[in-house]
Amino acid sequence: METIVSTQDKRSFEIRPLQIEDLPDVAQIHIQAFPDSALTKLGKEAIRLYYEWQILGPHDALNIGIFNGDVLLGFCFGGVFRGALGGFLEKNRTFLIRQVVTHPWLLTNSLFRERAQFALNRVIERFHTAKTSVSSAPPKPANERSFGILSIAVAPQYQGSGDAQLLMEYSERVALERGFTRMGLTVHPSNGRAVRFYEKMGWKRDMKDGSWDGHMSKTIGPAKKPERMPLK
Repeated sequence: METIVSTQDKRSFEIRPLQIEDLPDVAQIHIQAFPDSALTKLGKEAIRLYYEWQILGPHDALNIGIFNGDVLLGFCFGGVFRGALGGFLEKNRTFLIRQVVTHPWLLTNSLFRERAQFALNRVIERFHTAKTSVSSAPPKPANERSFGILSIAVAPQYQGSGDAQLLMEYSERVALERGFTRMGLTVHPSNGRAVRFYEKMGWKRDMKDGSWDGHMSKTIGPAKKPERMPLK
């Protein structure tokens, strides 16, 4: 838990772990920040269940919110996730099928289908990576793995206030403390505002065969000491 006082408007912020009771507010911010996402189209309860899985699932995660008193201003879910989306789909498949059946317009909505396919591709990609790895091999040490940023968002009325930067900087600091030297995330390529934010904070696009599918990464680590020049 960390308390921060804004130098601009003297607001007092507190960054602390998110609890289950915070998830309705998390869902509301998600809807406002990602109005076109497939998850948003499935409804507030689907969003709440998604983030509940990130808190309760078998992850090594850092799920934090930035608060002004009891008011949630924004959130960041990061760390090492084991089935962030696949596990959620499996755990809540009955509910999700019911949502689609009772909202058939979702299947005819091109934006929903495109965003759902984007998410599904991420699941397939991660499944393929896990399948081709040697299951009996010991887990990689932190400095050989990536600390992932699963989701970060700030309520619209607080965007541009620096809250998202505080959340990202806090997550980066914790990643360093845990021994990670690299961070990763996936953003929809059409989300120009988010892409500019990440690039401003030092993230790079991971190009593949001259194209970019939304993967970004950032190398982190303590600043290197300047080499001592030999005396002449």
